[in-house]
Amino acid sequence: MTAFLNNKHYFYLLLTILGGGLTFYFAVLGIIEHNGDFDSIEFITSTWTDNYYAKSLSFDFWTGTIAGTFFILVEGLRLKMRRIWLYLFLTICVAYAFGFPLFLFIRELHLRKQK
Repeated sequence: MTAFLNNKHYFYLLLTILGGGLTFYFAVLGIIEHNGDFDSIEFITSTWTDNYYAKSLSFDFWTGTIAGTFFILVEGLRLKMRRIWLYLFLTICVAYAFGFPLFLFIRELHLRKQK
């Protein structure tokens, strides 16, 4: 268990790759399904209107996203990390599943450097 805790930054990196890759993959499939157009309104509303299970997942995602974004800001400032804006930008423009694990990966490297 100690080996895992000493190398947890690799777990965050794996989540970054999976989160970014899978999110991008399914977004591309959606664009293909819409004949090459990205319909941002349909993208956002699709999870809110399908059924109660989708609404449950949406509220779960948005609550976690808000908490994680707040954590990026507070923890990044507390640790005096550089380029906090980049993680927020990537979270909005790529995916939360990419930006947040990337922040956690860089945060772990930052903490190791401080020791």
